[in-house]
Amino acid sequence: MISVLQPLEVLRQGEVADWAYLILKGRIEVSYLDRDGNRVLAHLAGPGEVMGEVEQFSGRTCAAGCTALPDSTLLLVNAAMIMRHMPHDLLVRNLANIFHDRLTRDNRQQSIAMFYASEHRVRIHLLSLTTPDAPQIRLSQAELAAFAGCSRQTVNRTLSQLRAEGIVDLGRGTIRVLDRARLRDAGRGDATGAGPEDDGALLDMPKA
Repeated sequence: MISVLQPLEVLRQGEVADWAYLILKGRIEVSYLDRDGNRVLAHLAGPGEVMGEVEQFSGRTCAAGCTALPDSTLLLVNAAMIMRHMPHDLLVRNLANIFHDRLTRDNRQQSIAMFYASEHRVRIHLLSLTTPDAPQIRLSQAELAAFAGCSRQTVNRTLSQLRAEGIVDLGRGTIRVLDRARLRDAGRGDATGAGPEDDGALLDMPKA
């Protein structure tokens, strides 16, 4: 187990993954770098999610880079440890659930990118990155702009409007959703805020 005090690259795109990482606390930023050097912020993983398990079981190099953010706690596991402690039928079922959740998320994000205006995308991503139980996200405006595929100026303008309406509160590097219903209504009712069910299911043990 490791505690992260400053940004730490735990998986590097194109390189072998020595470990998979279960997030016990904090966040892992998942990004993809294309051949022209363009960086895409693909996902912000939270507690319960696992990063690197695909590479552990496939033996292939990392499909994306993963950077653990400050104040994160990670549990390190590898394929051998998981195979030793988990029945194979449960492992296959949990892996399939993880892949299904990621396919659903990717399809949803592609739809958002193709069919919604930039201000709408900002609101949708605020819903998807927070929950009623965890309404605050540590996220810079530049990172939110990367998720939404728009300029930082657009994010600043949208957040300022939402703050003026009492829908969000802005802190130093943080955004807190104060009213999810109004934020959803501002997004025309199409954003549910629902994300992947539980990528941490990979490590769930069978109950007696």
